Amino acid sequence: MAKDLAEYGIRVNAVSPGTIDTPFHAQIKATKPEVFASWKDNIMLGRLGQPEEVASVVSFLAGKDSSFITAETIQVGGGQALGI
Repeated sequence: MAKDLAEYGIRVNAVSPGTIDTPFHAQIKATKPEVFASWKDNIMLGRLGQPEEVASVVSFLAGKDSSFITAETIQVGGGQALGI
């Protein structure tokens, strides 16, 4: 998409969140705390992300400060993607 839309000045990027502490995980957190804890242990920064941290990246990409960024995927996962 980025290649096809660049000529129109349209930038295409993606945000790839890691494990974010949201109500989505409430059941696992309540019923299998050891599983939930293991997710945190696989994040280099040692904690789950917060929704605001993902939102700030989306806000950045939507703004003028990212005007020369296209065809990128930004991982917001505290280093989780490295699979430590």
